[in-house]
Amino acid sequence: MLKGIRTKKRVITVTGGLLGALCALGLTSAPMAQASTGAALTCKVVDTGGPGSRPEGYGDARVCDGNITGTVHDTKADGRCPYVRIFFNDGGWWESPWAGGNGKSVNFSGFHSGVPTSAVLDYIFC
Repeated sequence: MLKGIRTKKRVITVTGGLLGALCALGLTSAPMAQASTGAALTCKVVDTGGPGSRPEGYGDARVCDGNITGTVHDTKADGRCPYVRIFFNDGGWWESPWAGGNGKSVNFSGFHSGVPTSAVLDYIFC
């Protein structure tokens, strides 16, 4: 009976050693599964010049494979509510919601299938 226990310990040790060697060589199944999940996202950051570039405020966004996320900030109590307009290579554009009130920020998200080319900060009177 003791001999059977020792045999089991050896099998476990050999299996553990083999797994350790495969991990060290990068031959385990986890990296293979990650490699087969698809291509990396294509992302572009667009901004409107940052704080201080426009009196109404500023905004920035990130567009990853058409998915748009960002923030627009109102930095002055002037009756103007800024928003971000992103232009795309297909001639279209996308507009964020506007932020209203000095110190207010609005997070936004959306989708546009084109490739972003530029962004501007615009405003409405509010």
